[in-house]
Amino acid sequence: MVVSRMRWVRASAVVAVGLVGVLVGAVPASAADGGQWWYDIYGVADVHAEGWTGAGVKIAVIDSQINPELPDFAGADLTVAPGAACEGAEPSTTDANAESEHGSTVTAMLIGNGTGVAGTKGIVPDASVTFYGLGATGDCEPTAEVKDSGHEPMGWMIQRAIDDGADIITTSTVVGVSTVADVETIAELVAKKIPFVAGNPNDAFKEGALPAGFAGVVAVSAVDQEGKLPLGALGVENQIGETTVVAPGVDISTIGDGSASWDVAGRATGTSLAAPQVAGILAAAKQKYPAATGNQLLQSLTRNTGNEDHELQYNDSDGFGYGTASLRHVLSKDPRGYEDVNPLLNKTSPRPSPEQVTAAEQTLASAESDGQSGGTDADGIAALLPVIIGVGVGVLALIVVGVVVTVVLVRRSRRRVGA
Repeated sequence: MVVSRMRWVRASAVVAVGLVGVLVGAVPASAADGGQWWYDIYGVADVHAEGWTGAGVKIAVIDSQINPELPDFAGADLTVAPGAACEGAEPSTTDANAESEHGSTVTAMLIGNGTGVAGTKGIVPDASVTFYGLGATGDCEPTAEVKDSGHEPMGWMIQRAIDDGADIITTSTVVGVSTVADVETIAELVAKKIPFVAGNPNDAFKEGALPAGFAGVVAVSAVDQEGKLPLGALGVENQIGETTVVAPGVDISTIGDGSASWDVAGRATGTSLAAPQVAGILAAAKQKYPAATGNQLLQSLTRNTGNEDHELQYNDSDGFGYGTASLRHVLSKDPRGYEDVNPLLNKTSPRPSPEQVTAAEQTLASAESDGQSGGTDADGIAALLPVIIGVGVGVLALIVVGVVVTVVLVRRSRRRVGA
């Protein structure tokens, strides 16, 4: 089973009628700045100056591998979750390969400090990121733990992220997510109102649609500096049906260029590079509006696209969905006024079904109810303490009264006997 398909295309020679253009695959760090155009377009530095850096927000990144020792992550709140989902490779490595370059670049776009070879600065540098490494290096043989869980590797990692308390989950890989357990996990995160961001396929003819195609999941595509979709198979635009939003993802600097070296930066195009930006937008909004639910954050993401206010608009077939994700526009609107409903449940895919989501919601409500009425937690005991004391005092009073009555009766009885 092929588990990990990276959603980017390395820069290469491009030939057109009357024109030969060359996009350099390896560029020195000093020339990599142009590949961070997304950071400038979003005005990220200004947003950081206002204090919105993702502080206090927990983001789960699910990818193949990462090199946490890169200078890009110095000072960052980065944790690599132990244990890969596939046999034969660890979630972290210092070796430069396609998987580790991919996972490192995606993560740096969230929390990078800008000191690495590609100059990647994170959209939410103060967020707390946990990296869940599939460990895939091609064909994946799931570990025994994954097999026993009933999940595919991706589904298993999503479940781990949920259990670990992630506020937002994001992935930039196309993988198999098809078992009953996998779909139930998606239903659980929908019930818990955890935004899940996934990159669309770069080529609808060659790549699978999951997990981005699941109901309730944010499906992200890439656009260039002119707001256009990149070309996919057969030289046509990569129009993916039921896209949620689009974000910058063309000609972006990457950590490494495929030459097995961390000393050079590359350029790439793909939804892999757009997905972490959308996750970062949601994280910044969660920091600014901590009382908003995950569903309300998703409502804001879909309603506040582009730079100007507009009526809710959606196209399920043109590849743009609700429009271009906007950091500043989302931050400018308090999402607590929006309906507390996931706006992405009406996809063509019946998975998870409304019945599965309802079942997950009922299970969650039951668990919360049991936790409040079980009487085993400290708060519950504290709440019952006055009652316990009151009952104890009452019982003690009855005992005292009983003793007094007994003494009186005994004395009266003795008087009668001696008369």
